[in-house]
Amino acid sequence: MGEADTTRGTYRAAIRWGLFLAGLITAGMRAPELHRFWVQWHSLLGADASAADAYRTYFLVELGILAFILAVAVVLFWALGPRKKTE
Repeated sequence: MGEADTTRGTYRAAIRWGLFLAGLITAGMRAPELHRFWVQWHSLLGADASAADAYRTYFLVELGILAFILAVAVVLFWALGPRKKTE
């Protein structure tokens, strides 16, 4: 393995971890809003069905976005992983 391969592998690892951490940070920043929607949804269940339904929708959309972000981060992390050496 030459020096160019080592450098390329180092850049690839840095990009891999950077994208993964960016995905985790993005998901982490969305988590408080997800919690707030869940709390509002459950606090309004008995009082105002229309508002509770709106917060349920907000919660489900935010949950879907969070799951999508985490899935993309994991797939990119896996796809940019170390390559198997061919002989």
